[in-house]
Amino acid sequence: LPLPLSPPAIHWAPFGLPCWQYTKMEGQLAMRTPNVYRRLPALCAIMFCLGAGLEYVMCKTGFYNVTSVKEGQRIADSKAEEDEFWMRVKARREARERMVTIRSE
Repeated sequence: LPLPLSPPAIHWAPFGLPCWQYTKMEGQLAMRTPNVYRRLPALCAIMFCLGAGLEYVMCKTGFYNVTSVKEGQRIADSKAEEDEFWMRVKARREARERMVTIRSE
């Protein structure tokens, strides 16, 4: 008795047409499962070098200086707006106090 065959996996060819004939390759042409544990140290080393290179470029181009200057300007602007707001509040309170104060003349 032949064993029942499972439905073939569908792979899509370049023009959107399904190709079943490429799913059952064996021997030298078969797709091997990658050994992750063997490739992990190389991947870590590559990612570390890419990160270090990106960090080097960002430091050399002054990216961090520009962002810290912009952040400082943003904080200074918000502090100036807050000081202006509290000066207006104080002026309104003083004006209201003058209107409420009873003068004895």
